[in-house]
Amino acid sequence: MAFVNREAEIQFLLDRTESNRAELIIIYGRRRIGKTELLREAFKKKNAIFFVADLGADQDQRRRFSEAVGLLFPSPLLQTETPPEWEPLLKYVIDLAKKERVVLILDEFPYLCSSQPALPSILQRIWDETGKDSRLYLILCGSFVSFMEREILGHKSPLYGRRTGQLLVQPLSINTLKGFYPGYSPEDRISAYAILGGVPAYLIQFSDKLSLAQNIEKQILNPTAFLYDEVRFILMEELRDPKLYLSILQSIAFGSTRLNDIVQRTGIERGPVSKYLSVLQDLRLIERETPATEKHPEKSRKGIYRLSDNFFRFWFRFVLPYRSRLAESGGRRIMEQEILPHLDNFIGQVFDKICAEILRYLVDVGRIKLDYDTAGRWWNGNEEIDLVAMAGDTPVFAAESKWSKKAVGVDVLKNLERKVSLVATEGNANKIRLGLFSRSGFNKEVEELGRKREIELIDVRKIEL
Repeated sequence: MAFVNREAEIQFLLDRTESNRAELIIIYGRRRIGKTELLREAFKKKNAIFFVADLGADQDQRRRFSEAVGLLFPSPLLQTETPPEWEPLLKYVIDLAKKERVVLILDEFPYLCSSQPALPSILQRIWDETGKDSRLYLILCGSFVSFMEREILGHKSPLYGRRTGQLLVQPLSINTLKGFYPGYSPEDRISAYAILGGVPAYLIQFSDKLSLAQNIEKQILNPTAFLYDEVRFILMEELRDPKLYLSILQSIAFGSTRLNDIVQRTGIERGPVSKYLSVLQDLRLIERETPATEKHPEKSRKGIYRLSDNFFRFWFRFVLPYRSRLAESGGRRIMEQEILPHLDNFIGQVFDKICAEILRYLVDVGRIKLDYDTAGRWWNGNEEIDLVAMAGDTPVFAAESKWSKKAVGVDVLKNLERKVSLVATEGNANKIRLGLFSRSGFNKEVEELGRKREIELIDVRKIEL
């Protein structure tokens, strides 16, 4: 499959090659997000020293690093049986960079720091002495987000203040899925996104030559498939005690979204649960969500926890509970009995987040004229609005999103109009624009209001996502 999207990230990386000065770029993001592929794509036409660290001993890392450098810049220094320490190796690369632009990529940098904890300090000293005055383009890349933010970008890091740029690689957005599944309808792409999220390593597992049900059965429910045990492998790789985290994630996936609910469902004490939730937030696996209108969300008592990764939601909802049955009888029966009857409801639960992405896309391409900063759900007690867009502290747009096989009727619109008064600031209710997102279109009365431009009607089947 061709490399999809990431044009802005690639341009950012390539622009720095033309700066004619020393560059120290930090790239980080959760596992499977496509950092390594991004770097390979960006520098495929450049002579870059590309070194991917592993969990090996320091001497093995240095040997492999010497080999990677030697592929482009042969030297007796790099051909010794026991490679020298990191300092002369790095100084050799910097000496080269005094004469020409040298791109050095250290991928999985946290692994290097694990085998040689002094490496950030060594890099800092060499950078300050000679690196900053060379033409070295150094990229440090890592998947341990909390490590990269704390130990590399944090103010206590030896490298603090040396970076010339940083890039947090995010999941792909909904509007990139046409590149993965050109043969799917917009409705099927939204469904695939609700199941897999925006992680490229997951998206490439599905094929638009197969139906969604066939893809799920073949690529998720099959015990030999990459995605079948992916969540468990990620947690075992990232965490010391994955069983407790599995329990917490599963409780959130089944609707225990508040701290007290998670404590009761898992049986884990409140203190440890708070710590585990913080770790899962650092890993970008969960997020703490507050109503869109909250002025100080970090202090809000209305916060709830939500799985931020769509595939994790799917796995905890439809794979983990049925693992023993899948191993015994395969995926066909689980698909027919446990997944298909509930799939629309599952997609509907994340459709509001997808509509927030669709809104941003439509604004960016000029289909909707709206100036706003953030967008998200709003709730207060039993009242809820699927999407509220905020300009500063002021709500400017409110919408409902319906993943239903029925056309949206005027009853939904009237209910939205009633609820808008609950979020409006003083004198602002009539200025909040209204919208409806629908999987199945709108009835004639609602369509007439849309033609009069009294409301934004977004039929997701008609958007080339």
